[in-house]
This record gives sequence, structure tokens and C-alpha cells, in this order.
Amino acid sequence: MKKHTFKRLFHYLKPYRLRLFFVLLFASVSTVFTVMAPFVIGKVTTTLFDSIRDGVFYWDTILWLLTTLICLYLISQFFSFLQGFHMAKITSNVMREIRNDIDGKMHRLKLNYYDTHTHGDILSVITNDVDTINQTVSQNLTSVVTQIITAAGILIMMLTISPKLTLIPVIMVPLSLLSAASVMKAGGRHYGKQQELLGRLNGYIEEMYNGQQVVQSFCYQERAMQQFHTLNEELKNSSYRAETTTGAISPITTFVNDTGYVICAAIGCLRAISGLITVGNVQAMLEYTRRFAEPFSSLAGMAGSFGAAKAAGDRIFSLLDAEEELPDSEHCVIPSDRSGSVTFQNVRFGYTPDRMLMNGVSLTVRPGQKVAIVGPTGAGKTTLINLLMRFYEINDGIITVDGADISKMPREELRDRFGMVLQDTWLFEGTIADNLGYAEDQMDRNQIIASAKSACAHDFIKTLPNSYDMELTKGAENISQGERQLLTIARAIASNPEIMVLDEATSNVDTHTEVLIQRAMAQLMKGRTSFVIAHRLSTIRDADMILYMEDGDIKEVGNHEELMEKNGKYAALYQSQFA
Repeated sequence: MKKHTFKRLFHYLKPYRLRLFFVLLFASVSTVFTVMAPFVIGKVTTTLFDSIRDGVFYWDTILWLLTTLICLYLISQFFSFLQGFHMAKITSNVMREIRNDIDGKMHRLKLNYYDTHTHGDILSVITNDVDTINQTVSQNLTSVVTQIITAAGILIMMLTISPKLTLIPVIMVPLSLLSAASVMKAGGRHYGKQQELLGRLNGYIEEMYNGQQVVQSFCYQERAMQQFHTLNEELKNSSYRAETTTGAISPITTFVNDTGYVICAAIGCLRAISGLITVGNVQAMLEYTRRFAEPFSSLAGMAGSFGAAKAAGDRIFSLLDAEEELPDSEHCVIPSDRSGSVTFQNVRFGYTPDRMLMNGVSLTVRPGQKVAIVGPTGAGKTTLINLLMRFYEINDGIITVDGADISKMPREELRDRFGMVLQDTWLFEGTIADNLGYAEDQMDRNQIIASAKSACAHDFIKTLPNSYDMELTKGAENISQGERQLLTIARAIASNPEIMVLDEATSNVDTHTEVLIQRAMAQLMKGRTSFVIAHRLSTIRDADMILYMEDGDIKEVGNHEELMEKNGKYAALYQSQFA
């Protein structure tokens, strides 16, 4: 685990250091007045003892002492309230900043981070791990200072009463901490494992719930429950070990400190009988002896909480330190031409440096051309598009759009030229109109309706409750898969891009609707450059250029007639679909 985790967490407190100073000051004042209370109670006891001994009840002294005691408690609680109020504000602000940093990071991460981490694990960092930090900062940060001041104040009061009796708790407290040291270390390890397993369990739950239809259709429920129980059992065992390990700290320290308490009581009574110390001071010393151990026991008990916070902090900063997309060039180039020309010049790319997927890919696409990309699964079709849109950075070579090197173009400017329709639909919770106008704020309603008509979506939208103002649920589960696909097509049309990217965009609609969409797409792609990733080759026979890809490289280039005449890989693939 990173040793600087807490240092980085405290960095979030720096903007609030003045308020934090007052929080600690309020906590200190509250603690000081609380520490003084047992001394005053001891004075009350001594006065009562003297009253019995002398046969005269010292009412004035007792009333004055009781009034002082009440004032001590009132002042202590007042400053305790101030401390809690301001600490709550600091904590809420710090948690907001951490969540803002995580949210901003999520938009700068490379796509491969999402490929290697489950959504549930990422959500666990944002929710569970941040909440763990929240609890530690809000509950334990001021408590640490409070306990230290309590220990120091009690030590001063004990030395004032009896330096000799003070030696007993001073010796016993270090012994109790040493006896619990190894347990505290083990507790930290178990809490780290617990946070890791919690992330894995959340990831599995998210995966299973999102795929319930598949789970049930394949009768996977029993196996899914078994896997859940296995993960849940691991988490239970890890949590059990973490809680029982840290839970053992308090009994160990309490036993050692209680031993010191008994010794102090015995010696104090003997000294009181001998007249070397008053009865009230013996009572105060016993109270201070018990309280002197509490700060150290509390600090030891916090080891589990700080262990969990450290593990949570490690996961949070692991996400915040993850590799980001390269920042936009300081000398950005924004081409005035928006015709949609694309070139690949000797492009090399690999997900890892030791394994290249593409080697020297070159390609020229003129404005308005329809380019179909075909090939077997894993051939690199989607990778080619990801490189074109700078979702991944190339290892070598140049990709240009409208004559400008895309590595020198702002990503926002580059991607504004693209419209994308994927096979996997994505719609957010909100109205249909909001989803279709996703490309810009306050898109004109007429533009939205026109795009829906072009995508053959207008007719079915009008039949829905509230029409374009119908609220879609999470994942748009309240409309059919085909309707979701039509909406994503309409959304791409509404953005009016120069370059269209279609990844088998009509695969999830019925035959009749597909015919309508193909007609609308043909009209839409006139005058626009388009890249179509196709699995059904019958849909791309009219393409100006067909790229046959295999093992990451372009093996054949040409239109349908040219590639069929070559009788190569494309021809074999085409004929296999009609065999």
C-alpha cells in the first residue's frame, strides 16, 4: 500500500485549514473542561468527607463546586457542538471535492481502463470507498486530537494530585499498546482485503443484474447464486477477521489498564489511610487512571477504521492515478475544411508495445465516400474506428481528418465531426427529446423531429405516451430493443456530422424497418463520408470502398465487383453467406 495515502487525503483539507484550526481549537477547549471535571468532583467528595468529620456541612463550598461543575459541563458541550457542526461542513466539502475529482477523472481515462475494470468495481470506489473515507474523516480526525489532548490534560492533573501514583498508569498504558501492536497490524491487512472483496462483489452483482434476461434464459440462476454465495462468503470471512482482529484490541488494552487501576486503587487507599492524600484526591486519581487509558484504547481501536480508510484511499488514488488520455496539443490545429476526408499513413498500433495489432496501415478516403469494413471477429474493424476517433493513441504513423493530424486537433473538435451508431444501444434516463438532442444544449425541437423522421422513428414515437416528452427509464427498458436502435440512429442524424460511423446499425430491427432505415441511411450519407462496419455483406454492396481486415491489417481494398473478381478473402466470405 502507498505510504503517502493519508498525506494525499490531508491535501484535500488544506483549503479548509483555517476552519479546521478552529474545529481543533473547539475540540481542545471542550476536552480541557471535561478533563477538569473529575478534579472538581474530587473536591466535592473531600468537602463532604470533611463535613462528616467536622460535624459541619459546608453548603457554600459544595454549592460553589457543584455550580462550577455544571458550568464545566455546559461549556464543554457548547464547544463540542461547535466542533461537530464545523467538522460536518468540512467533511461534506472534502467528500464533494473527492467525488468531483473522481468524476472528472472518469472523463479523462483511457478506454482500456473500462475494459479492464468492471462497472461494479468502479462504482464501489465512488460509493463505498469514498463513504469509508467520509466516516474516518468525520468521526476520527477530531477524535485523534481530542484523545491526545485528553491524555495530556489527564497526565497534568494526575501529576498535580500525586506524582507517585501517576507512575502506575504511565507504565501500564505503553504495556497495553505493545501487547496490541501485532493485532493492530493484522487488522489493517484484513480491512484492505475486505475493501478489495467488496469491490469484486459489487462488480459481480452489477453484471448479474444487468444480464438477468440472459441469466434466466440459460437457466444460470443456481450457478449465479453459487458464485454470489462464494464471493459473499469470502467477504464475510474477511470482514469477520477484520472486525474480530481489531475487536481484540480493546479487551487486551482494557485488561492491562484495569490491572493498573486495581494497583492504583490499593496504593491510593493505603496512602489515604496514612493521611498522605485526601479521599477526594484518591477518587479523582482513580477516575483519571481509568480515563488515562481510554484515549490510548480509543486510538488503538481506531486502527481498524484507519486501516479501512487506508485501503479505501489506496483504491481511490489508484483510480485517480490511472493513465489518462494524452492532453490536447498546446498548438492545436482546427482545420477550416469540413468535407470529411480521412487518411491513414503507415499507422502502427498495439494494445501493448510488445504485441502490435496493426503494422503500416495506409488508407485514403475522399469526402463523401462510403467505406465498408468487413472481416472476421477480432480482425480490428472496431479498433480502426477507435483510432480514427482518438479513443486510443497510435504507436506510429499519422491519421488525418480534413487534412489535419488528429493528434494535433482538440478531441472535442475532432469528435464533433463524427456521428456514431453502435450495435449496443445506449440511452440515458430522460425524455426522448433530450436523448435525441444529446449533441448540443437546447436543440431545436424541429431539428429533433426531422432527425426522427429520417430514422423512421417518428411514427412509433407518436404512439408513445407523451410522445417526444416520454420519460425513458434506466437503459430505456420501457421501449423495445429495435426502438432503442432507431433512437440512437436518430440521435446521430440530429448531430449533423460530416462523418458517419455505423456498426451494424440495423441489426436489431425487423426486416420491414430495416428496409426503411437503409433507404433513410442512403439519403443521410449523401455528401457525407461514412464508415460502415458490416457483418451482412449484402448491405454494403454499394460501398465505394470495401476494406477486408484480418489480424489487425487491411488485406484487401476495392469495391464489391473488384474484390469479387480477385476471388480472394472477401469473395470467399461473401460466398459463404449465401452458400
